[in-house]
Amino acid sequence: MSRDVLITLLLIICTGSCRMTPHKEPVAALSLLHEDHYNAPVILPKILSDGLVLQRGKEIPVWGKAPAGAPVKVEFAGIEQYTRADGSGNWSVSFPAMDPGGPYTLKVNGRVVHDILVGDVWLFSGQSNTELSVSRVAIRYPIEATTYSNTQIREFRAATHYNFQGPLWDIPAGRWKLCVQEEIPEFSALAFFFGMEWNQKHNIPVGLIVSAVGGSPLDAWLDEATLRGFPGPTGPDHYPERLTALRRECWVDSVKQAETQAMAHYRSLFTPDPGPEGSQGWVPYRVPSFWDQADATPSGPLSQSPGSAWFKKVFYLTETQIGHAQEGAPDQDGMLILGTMTDADRTFLNGTQVGSTVYQYPPRIYTIPKGLLKAGSNELLIRIENYWGPGGFTSGKDYALYIGAVHPFYAMADTVSLEGDDWMARMGSTLTNAGAEYPATTTWHYQPAGLYNALLAPLTQLPVKGVIWYQGESETKRRDYGQMLSILIDRWREDWNDDALPFVIVQLPNYMKDKAPWPMETDWANRRDEQLAAVRARKHTALVVTHDIGEWNDIHPLNKKELAHRVVSAAEYLGAGNRKAPLSPLPQHVVLRGNRVVITFSHAGKGLITKDGPDPAHFALADVQGRYFRASARIIGKKKVAVWCKEDFTPHGVRYAWANDPSEANLQNDAGLPAPTFQWNLNDSK
Repeated sequence: MSRDVLITLLLIICTGSCRMTPHKEPVAALSLLHEDHYNAPVILPKILSDGLVLQRGKEIPVWGKAPAGAPVKVEFAGIEQYTRADGSGNWSVSFPAMDPGGPYTLKVNGRVVHDILVGDVWLFSGQSNTELSVSRVAIRYPIEATTYSNTQIREFRAATHYNFQGPLWDIPAGRWKLCVQEEIPEFSALAFFFGMEWNQKHNIPVGLIVSAVGGSPLDAWLDEATLRGFPGPTGPDHYPERLTALRRECWVDSVKQAETQAMAHYRSLFTPDPGPEGSQGWVPYRVPSFWDQADATPSGPLSQSPGSAWFKKVFYLTETQIGHAQEGAPDQDGMLILGTMTDADRTFLNGTQVGSTVYQYPPRIYTIPKGLLKAGSNELLIRIENYWGPGGFTSGKDYALYIGAVHPFYAMADTVSLEGDDWMARMGSTLTNAGAEYPATTTWHYQPAGLYNALLAPLTQLPVKGVIWYQGESETKRRDYGQMLSILIDRWREDWNDDALPFVIVQLPNYMKDKAPWPMETDWANRRDEQLAAVRARKHTALVVTHDIGEWNDIHPLNKKELAHRVVSAAEYLGAGNRKAPLSPLPQHVVLRGNRVVITFSHAGKGLITKDGPDPAHFALADVQGRYFRASARIIGKKKVAVWCKEDFTPHGVRYAWANDPSEANLQNDAGLPAPTFQWNLNDSK
């Protein structure tokens, strides 16, 4: 009997029939095939690409696509695996768990994946504060941003995409990037600083998978089956109806068309912008301010209408300053730092456009071309455009010219402040119909299940060490967030087949000025409490508290290094089993002692303290009607706080740090980690 006949008989015996799943065939039978048989083209998911980091200590899967029935040979770390693609072209094999190390090479038929490391892999997901790049925070961390390099740290960034038809097999775009200077500016700042510290602590490779989308609501990251059983904001039919509609492409297209027409009509209601010289007369203006503020101009608001406005400032430079500019970088005179603006801007210096930004959040950091500055008079001209709400310059930001400086190094620069009331302004376009409302628009990648299908499900076959979740700024008026986040944790753990998959949840930072003195109601504080509730409801989770490291005037605070340090500590506690790693003190038990409330905290360390010496502040107690009153507090022993009011009533609830920007909150443990925003209803068992 010839060798080819023997192989054919073995394959017939092993497969039984063509209806059986091909990849179930015994490895021994496939291994007898000649090497020439393993030449079928294969497609690997983008996560299995050059620079890949695999999770240590967990079985290693390799999967992909090939022609139906095609034999597939997979070689990794000295081991060979054999399989066949099934009738749909899918195949998969697995390799034994490995210790940290590398680099390794993966070979699949004719495909080769290079430079693979084994270490710890962390998934970072959520909104824009997860995405926020190193380039956005470089002004605060110039040394790390411009000098650090470590090829043991890699980031995989999934490009924004959505799908409503079901989970995708692969993400549309993404690649592994090494932590080197050419790539670091676009790394997630949170993931970057996390990777640095985790690598330093454990001396192993670190994989940072960043699958996050700015502004995305939580339900976009949940699967359709889960959402159909979840009560939505408009009732039990909310998600079934919405998800069914989203599956109909004709409905999606009709909505897009209607919204495009509505936006075109709204834009037609604005007068044409005649430009800086054809607009109404210039008036003095104060920067920073919004143009609807009473103190924007000496006579009151510049305008109460959205639209566009022009702003200019004349400033004078000396020959010495121009000399400094000439001695600086060979391709630039310096940098313009112009805070943030609402919403879009185009910025000109001495008649040359030096920068533009299309939405409100990014800091305006614009390079000044070489030779553009001149001795004597210089003119800065800015056009700001917005279509709803106030427009103008955000207060509390830096507005300055840095001469001879290169971003992000400003220490040796001549600085010219650009703040003050010596600007001039004039309106460009204005809304002709004061009663017109900005038309509703649909952000399609924010819709239910869209991001789960496109950006989460394709990654779930790759084992990870744990999840870092930083999200919650969206839909803050919804009060079912805690319940939904708990369900998301369950769903993702099921997807990764790991009931104890660590989840580190970042509680929202301080942001926005409060509209009234506390105690008051605020959706931002409610959301923080809902994030705490999810941590309390699920094991193997940890809360990272940040209400002391945000910025009241920026939803994207720059202090990502301290945030990453706290996230690393939580990840150490959950993912490395290090019970000495400090966590923020959390309310664990609350009892009523007469008219006093006594709160016991977990994770108090060596003892609760305050960051500024006096007794704890920013506690409030509720009476039977739910009205909150400011309360006094005192630390008792190592882990308890007693809270009481001068008003004589029996407390029915307690709150701490309940504000958008709870600057007075000062309770922390000896590790310097603050207690979270929380509320506790004394009528609940909680």
